[in-house]
Amino acid sequence: MEPSFWHERWHKGDIGFHRDAAHTALDSHWSALGIAPPAVVFVPLCGKSLDMAWLAGKGYRVLGVELSQFAIDAFFDSQNLTPTTRRQGAFTVSAAGPYELWCGDLFALPADALHEIAAVYDRASLVALPPATQSAYADWLPRMTGKAPILLVGLAYDESEMDGPPFSIPQNRIRQLLGANYDIDVLSDEDVMQANAGMKKRGLTALQETVYRARRIRE
Repeated sequence: MEPSFWHERWHKGDIGFHRDAAHTALDSHWSALGIAPPAVVFVPLCGKSLDMAWLAGKGYRVLGVELSQFAIDAFFDSQNLTPTTRRQGAFTVSAAGPYELWCGDLFALPADALHEIAAVYDRASLVALPPATQSAYADWLPRMTGKAPILLVGLAYDESEMDGPPFSIPQNRIRQLLGANYDIDVLSDEDVMQANAGMKKRGLTALQETVYRARRIRE
């Protein structure tokens, strides 16, 4: 998607992907990564997700990247924090408390920005990317995040019923994208249609949500 698509969504408040609470996958499955606080967790395409507050509440530091400064500002407002800001190349970096959020293009993130991360939490990144970009992201992840394990939330649905985003990424597609670099375990797999009224309005009749643990294959 073009950056203008996401900027428009945020400014119009058309953000059905945003949740008013942390995702239940964190309570259920975060411990499966075996990463202890105060490690740094990378949250790609973080928006104003309250998942970041959940992680911080457990003692982790959070490094996020997001295209919309509007979303970043909204997150800090929700946490009653006033961040300091700095320019870092093409990025504006906002930091306060345990959070450091980079505003700009994910794929332009400098490698040294991620040198301290110990884990990745991806609820909204892979599913937000169109199929043509998913492969680039799958190549980018291991190169940029090294040995960090990933907790990944994926969605699958009948693509004849709805156009993304979010995009349908069934289990075989996840393994195709990440299997060369990661051992992938399914931690949960459930129909979440009843909890997603907005998707029903868009035409979906079924929506499967799968939570994965991806651990880097030793080289």
